Amino acid sequence: SFGGVSPERKASEALEKLFTLISAKIILAQLEGSGRGALAAYNQEQYTTLFSHLQDVPLGDPDQWLEQLMRKDKALALRVMEVRAAYSKEDFEWDQLQRLSVESIKRSNLQLMRKAATASLQATQLSSSQQLTAKQQQTAGEPTCSKSSTQDTPGSTASMQQQTAQPQQQQTLPAEASAMTAGDCSIEQTNSTNDTNASPPEDIGGEMLPPGQHVLGY
Repeated sequence: SFGGVSPERKASEALEKLFTLISAKIILAQLEGSGRGALAAYNQEQYTTLFSHLQDVPLGDPDQWLEQLMRKDKALALRVMEVRAAYSKEDFEWDQLQRLSVESIKRSNLQLMRKAATASLQATQLSSSQQLTAKQQQTAGEPTCSKSSTQDTPGSTASMQQQTAQPQQQQTLPAEASAMTAGDCSIEQTNSTNDTNASPPEDIGGEMLPPGQHVLGY
């Protein structure tokens, strides 16, 4: 409720204001000479009074508006009250009001739902586009595995070759060292054999002659 007032009462108050305004417009047209029948006679004084009253006095409360008009022109105010009563009873199409109200609400709800769905779809597409863009930027900023492996292949191959060559060199060095040791031993054995087979020095008068040299000089 609206401050203890039912929705139907609020609607009737709004319609009362509407009917009062419509009645004043109808009477203005009649006073101007555009109406039909005996009431269509032109009355400049009442026309000016009603027109200025509509311009100067807000139509917030229809009853207060009519009270003020009655102080200016009682007959004119009574005419407005009669027209609005007849219009609300005979001319206003209440069934049309109900039908139009229901259709208007249905159409408005449908439009609002479409706008909400469109906005939600656009927001989803925008979010997906932003995520895709961020992923592409991240991918572009990171080096690929294929390039990294290709660039590192020569260095890696050289390093592996060096590592492979080191054990081979280590294996070769002991073999060469053994061969050299064996050769040194054979040389020493040969020298010792030669020394053994050589003739001992001759003792001549207490002097030792070298091997191969005799007393006679040959």
